[in-house]
Amino acid sequence: MQSIIKRCRGILIDIAAPLVLFYGLRAGGVSDMVALIVGMVPPLGSALYSLARTRRTDAFGMLVLAAMVLSLIASLLAGSPRDLLVRNALVSAPLGIWVLVTVWRGTPISFEVTRTLMPQLAPAMDRLWVERPRFRRAWRQITAMWGILGLVDAGLRIYFSYTLAVATVPVLDIAVTIGTVVALQIPTHLFLRRSGCWVVLFERRARAAYLASAPMRRRADPHATASSAAASHRFGG
Repeated sequence: MQSIIKRCRGILIDIAAPLVLFYGLRAGGVSDMVALIVGMVPPLGSALYSLARTRRTDAFGMLVLAAMVLSLIASLLAGSPRDLLVRNALVSAPLGIWVLVTVWRGTPISFEVTRTLMPQLAPAMDRLWVERPRFRRAWRQITAMWGILGLVDAGLRIYFSYTLAVATVPVLDIAVTIGTVVALQIPTHLFLRRSGCWVVLFERRARAAYLASAPMRRRADPHATASSAAASHRFGG
């Protein structure tokens, strides 16, 4: 329940509030520049509050903060609101590059993200990673597609920000976000099904039977991380 409340609060602060403030202020005669800056206040304030409350930094949070600050400075220096519109591209472009880097460095980020978001799958994922090369290859393919989609996402945001009417871009920006999230599901489903591991991973009975079965002795992936190496030892890999 708390996770649902937290997610809803994030949507209100990071998506709904900026849109309402921008279009509301613009309808009241405020300039695009001022309306966009005011619209940045809720997500920026939320990020700073979270940073102060937890006294902890994470790479993604710092990237978002840096993108907002850099786009604000660039916009104020150039006197153009378009530099504010492009701020989300300053997040998705570096993320896309970083995701591609993880394809061949340790376990791919898509694997780690899924493992974290769905902890009930972690034991099966660890064992499948050690025992089945097709499962490892599927996650590398998924991660490569995630990285490419991140760069496409950034390209679309930049194109929209500098070619379309300023008032149109904030709504399109949300549409791009939703489209990217949906598009990320396609390679995830496709490559996992092609690997032959979908049923074992996502069907509860099949997963339980797999974990209860005797482990297969396969050589672990040389790129596996410490966690995967530990799983290999645990399952006899």
